[in-house]
Amino acid sequence: MLSLFEELLLLAVHEDKGTFIGSALEKINTGLVGAMLAELALRGGIQIQENHRLSVVDVNPIEDEILNEALEVMKDSEKERKSGYWINALAQKPEKIRRRITERLIQQGIVTQEDDHLLWVIPSPLLPEKKASTKYWIKRRLRTIVLASEPAELRDIALLSIIKACDMLDLVFLKDERRLASRQIGELVVSEALKNPVAQTIEEIGLAIAVVVEDD
Repeated sequence: MLSLFEELLLLAVHEDKGTFIGSALEKINTGLVGAMLAELALRGGIQIQENHRLSVVDVNPIEDEILNEALEVMKDSEKERKSGYWINALAQKPEKIRRRITERLIQQGIVTQEDDHLLWVIPSPLLPEKKASTKYWIKRRLRTIVLASEPAELRDIALLSIIKACDMLDLVFLKDERRLASRQIGELVVSEALKNPVAQTIEEIGLAIAVVVEDD
């Protein structure tokens, strides 16, 4: 299973050119860090508090180098801080973040690299019986959840929330689908947040991402 930030990066890569899609280039860095925070929440490492600040609720190391480094930074903070603070603080070296995630995807056989271009491995090693790329299956999964009302896991809702917050719905949905998709995703997030503390954290992270993207 890929992490949220790995799936988000794949969505931002052009199917044919193997480079980052232009409309996503300025927003992807904020999205990747937001996805790291959401992944930490899904794994039980952090949680939003009533004062809208993120707190580390599990200090045990995570078996993921990128996530563990982020968790260590948050643990070392003198006080709890809001999601927006951590998005800005952890996004100080965006090119390094993208490179590390890309290297992981190459190691997993999801993509290969030729010069500065990424090439899709087909069939995806995650679904070797199907003749399509990993990006294809991610997009298909998200589209069926939003457009065909298929059941969604919290991980799917988190990824959709981040994509919406980053104003990158064009990576998954056609132009005439985006208004409906935005509304459907918002309803999914709110509905889940009413009953699930982890979803509340993800909702708060999404709101912070949207603010940072708009300010940029």
